[in-house]
Parts: sequence; structure tokens; C-alpha cells
Amino acid sequence: MSTLNRFRRRAVFFLPVLIVLAGPAFSQDQDEEQGPGKIDVSHYDIDAKVEPERAFIQGEARIRFRVLEDTLTLPFRLNSRLVLTEVSDENERYSSRYTDFGSDNMLVRGEGPFLAGNEYTLRFVFEGTLDTEQYAFLDTPESSPAFINREGAVLQSQGNWFPAHDPPLDTAPVRLRVTVPLGFTVVAPGELLPIETLGVDEAFTWVSESPLGEVPVVVARFLRERFDDAPIPLTFFVREDYDRKVAESVPDIGKITEFYLREYGVPLAEGLSLAQAGKVILSGKGSQGLMLIEDDLSKAPQVPVFDLARRLALQWWGYSARLESYQDAWLADGFAAYSALRYLQSIDPERFSAELTMQAVEALKYQDKSPISDGLLLEPGTPQYDSIVASKGAWTLYMLSQLVGQDTFHALLKDWFQQIRGGSATTSAFHQLVEQRSGKDLDWFFSQWVESVGVPEFRVDYTVFKRKDGTYRIQGQIKQDLDLFRMPVDLLIETKGNPEEKLLDVQGRQTSFNFITQTMPQRIKFDPAGKILIDSEQMRMRVHIAMGDEFQKQNELVAAVTEYEKAKIEDPRSSLVHYRLGETYFLQTSFNLAANSFRDALNGDLKPDWVETWSYIHLGKIYDVLGQRQRAMAEYQKAINTDIDYNGAQAEARKYLKTAFTKPSNMIN
Repeated sequence: MSTLNRFRRRAVFFLPVLIVLAGPAFSQDQDEEQGPGKIDVSHYDIDAKVEPERAFIQGEARIRFRVLEDTLTLPFRLNSRLVLTEVSDENERYSSRYTDFGSDNMLVRGEGPFLAGNEYTLRFVFEGTLDTEQYAFLDTPESSPAFINREGAVLQSQGNWFPAHDPPLDTAPVRLRVTVPLGFTVVAPGELLPIETLGVDEAFTWVSESPLGEVPVVVARFLRERFDDAPIPLTFFVREDYDRKVAESVPDIGKITEFYLREYGVPLAEGLSLAQAGKVILSGKGSQGLMLIEDDLSKAPQVPVFDLARRLALQWWGYSARLESYQDAWLADGFAAYSALRYLQSIDPERFSAELTMQAVEALKYQDKSPISDGLLLEPGTPQYDSIVASKGAWTLYMLSQLVGQDTFHALLKDWFQQIRGGSATTSAFHQLVEQRSGKDLDWFFSQWVESVGVPEFRVDYTVFKRKDGTYRIQGQIKQDLDLFRMPVDLLIETKGNPEEKLLDVQGRQTSFNFITQTMPQRIKFDPAGKILIDSEQMRMRVHIAMGDEFQKQNELVAAVTEYEKAKIEDPRSSLVHYRLGETYFLQTSFNLAANSFRDALNGDLKPDWVETWSYIHLGKIYDVLGQRQRAMAEYQKAINTDIDYNGAQAEARKYLKTAFTKPSNMIN
């Protein structure tokens, strides 16, 4: 659809809004001076019809709520691409307006004030088009949090697809009835009631008596398969073109849920629905009893255990308790990421160590932009949110476990879940519990890691003196750039004899130390076990690679090249950096630059080892595109000879050894 047609199509929807606004006269300045009132929703009753062919949705929502303070206006959210044609109750019609152009924030006003303590049930009638705006030929994932196309719909709470108040903080029971054409299935949180057939349509009703903070809906041509013998009953909703056996992922899900049940207890959801969301970037990962799975996860060559474990952990930390404020978001996503790390640690310590490092890289990407306590203000699903709230949040918990002792910490996590299950969670309550159980004053820790920005980069300067008795004295300083930093730090002094461990309480920019060793010191290792989130040249190189990967995924290829070049400055011999550059040049069809980068990767440190195999494969593809088939086949054979099968490399090499690679349509011309 052209931009002009989209504009015309949307322009007709503005008229009903103007009609609604023509209700009771009021002063916008008066509203802004007073501010919207506070309310508490007690129930949502939503009835909607989704028409995939027209990308159209039409519906009404009945919202029951109690007013908490006297006010002239009530705040709600609704996607600005939708039109609110009516707001009413049994006695009157109400006016509404968006607070800003393009904003999803909306204010509702009646003939008089809304008085504290009164209960209301308002009926919102809405409709509009939520068509996909991406260019299909680019073959990029849909990034909109609420869209409808011919294949169905993905309506996430972040897309504000129905009128709601302050999601995900203001939770409420939900009854949701969605009508779709025959052949489509609707998946949502809650319990599915009997399906109604209405001529050429079907109506799916999902009911949740438990309060929900998020109400995502997926519409598609689904096949359904149920597994009652799993630790938690599982129901899979997979698209008709799914070419794998659903049962393959059940053992992994079963092991993860068994671990969480043992570690934390039973979540609120009695069963779990897993729904394929398609080729989409998810802002939210599901809701109570529902997990959404995009193509990147469901079609990965190997089961991405960490990502799977993190999403499953949200059934405990994300959806079994209500967050009190936007600042508490890390109690869901940070705890989920930490729980996934703990699961990896229980099954594969080496894999846990690698993932812990990856989460450190993710945490450092945006750590200087906002503190963890900014929470929901960073917008769930964005790279900034995932970096700061989830990854840095997980690392903060890991550091906290080192401070109070892992056994103590893991025991209190189970008690914490039992305390918040079915209730609410706040950072202050968690802080209080940790101090109570550990017997330590940790105000400084929460202030430093949750409420402030900054990650230290340490430098160790020291001098060794030989003493008359034959021992050695090490005198030196640990320096870093954060004024108010404080942390107990392990030091490992490597000597000509046995290594010696020391503990130093680092405070401020400069901390002096004076140690005695029995044999001559050779080197001091700072934080040898990696208990603290720190910055370094090596970490900066990895952060630049991660940022480049992020830009590449978003098709911002020039920005990706810039980040990879910064990484190359930090470590010119990194094969991974050269490989990522080659990948990006390849997508830009800059084949000479790409080939040079892949050769540089092969001449580098060859870490990780799969870089060698995939560099050969990409060189083969370049030669195929350039019409040099014999040279291409030689490169594919080299890839096969490495015998490394990371991400299906061997199948890829054999495929193009038989049939020449041709440039796909999603590559830039």
C-alpha cells in the first residue's frame, strides 16, 4: 500500500474522534494543570473482531474500575492508529482525546468530576486498521507490537490494541472474546472456553480469573498439540508450515520447569500455552500461562536453552506477581535472566560461564544511559531495556549472591517467590529481605547497582619489596573512575610458590593495599573468579561487536560497520570482528570488501572455531555470485574439511557444493 493511500485510509478515521470530542466543553489547560486521576481497574471484558484480509479490528471493551482520587479526567491507552468512536455508560457519553499527536495516551472526561471511591463501568467502542508497514521484499521481521496481515495477527499489550489503563502495572481479571474467519485460531492468556461457530466466522473466548498485566493475542492458522505428562501441562499452537516435531522441545521445557518448580515452587499458571508468533520482533514474551515464540527462537538450528529458560522463568517472576511501580521491572526480567543462568549452571558449568560473559557484554552495551531503576520507562522489548533491566539486572543478582553467600541467597529467593506469589513485588521489600537474611547493610549496593549508572574499570599499580626475613611486601593501589564506588574484591597473587588469595574492600577512586607474601610475587589478578561486572579493553571490543550485531539485525548496515571497525581497533587480530565485517559487507553486496574481511578472519586468532568454517562458506558464496564456480566449490570443501557443524554449517556447505548459491532477494542491490 502506498504512503498516500495509507494516509487517505487513516484520514477518514479522524471524523468520529472529532464528533466524540464535541461532547461536554472543557479546558485542556485545566486538565493539564490538574493531571489525570488515579484509578484501579477491577475487570476487563473485551469483545473484538479481527479481519486478516483487511488488517482491520473492531471491538468494544467494558472496563470496570474504582476512582482513587478526585479528578476531571481518566487516563487510558489506545493505539493512535485506532479510532475511539464511543465512550459511554448507562447514563451518559464521555469525551476523549489523545494527549499528543501520535501518542497512545488518552484522557477521558465526563460532564462532572470523577469522585474518589466511586466505581464505574465504561464502554469503549474502537476500530481501525493495523496493517503491517514493512517492505515484504526485505524479508525483515515485523517490529510493530500490534499488527494484522493476511496470515493473522500479533496483538501485544505494548501495542495498546484495546483501551487499557497503565499496563502492565494495573492488573485485572480479563474476559476476551475474539471473532475470526473460519480456519484461524485465537490464542490468548487464560482458559479457552468452547468455541462458537458463527456462519463463516468462529469466536474464541479466553477467560482469566487471575489478574493480568499483559493481554497478548495471536491469530493464525494453528495446529494444536497437548502434552499432559510434562511437569506443567503444555499446549503448543504451531503454524501449519512448521516443519519440526513439537515433541522435540518438550524434554528441554520439562527439565527447565522441573528445576524452577524445585527451586522456587509452583507458579500461578496451572498450565502453559506456547504459541508461534511468526517472523516478528516481540516486545513482550507472553503473559500468565502463555509464552510467545518468534521464528528466531522456534527455527533456530539448536535449541537456545538460555532464551527458552529465561522466557519460562517469567511464569514465576514476571506473571505470578504484580509489580508495584515502573522501577520494579527488574524484579521480573532481571530475575528471569538470572534464573536462566542458574539453570545453565546446574546442567553445564562451562556453558554457564560463557553465557555469564555474554550477559556482561549485553549489560555493558547501554549501562551508562540509565539505571536499572528506570525500568518500564525504557520500554520493554527495546535493546536498551534488555541490556539494562534484564542483563544488568541479572548481573546485579549474581553479584549480590556472591556478597551474601550463594546458599543463603538461593534459599531467600525461594522464600521471596512464596512471599510475592499472587501478590505484589517491590524493590524495597526485596532489599529488606536480603538484609534481614544476610545480616548486612546493603543500602550502598542497591544505590550503586540498581539506582545509579556506571561500571568500574580497574587499574592495579604496585611495587614489590623484599623484607629482611625473606618474605615480600606488595604495596600498591587499585584505581577506578567512580567516586562513590564500593565493593569487596578478591585478589589473587601469583608467586613463585603457591598463589595467595586476598580480600580488599575497594572504596572510591583509589584504594591502597599492603600485603605480605611468603614467596616472590609475579602477578596480581583482580577479581579472578569474575564476580564483579567490570569494564575493560577486551569487554569494550566485545560490546562493539554486540552493538554491530544489533545494528545488523535491524538492517542498519552502515552503523554496524562503524561498530565493527571500533572493535577492530581494540583487537586487530580478532577473527570474529573480521567475520562480522565480512557478513555486513556481504549483505551490502560489497563482495571485494567482504572477501578481504573473510580472509582476514581466516588469518586471525580463529576464535571461536566456527568462524573458520563459515568464512569458507561465505567465500564460496561470493565466488558463486561472481560466476567462479570451481573456486566456490573449493571453499565449500574446505568448510566441510573443518568438520565443525556450528549452526548447521556442514549442511550449508554440502548444499552449495551440489547447487550454486544465488543472491537472495533480501540482499541490497
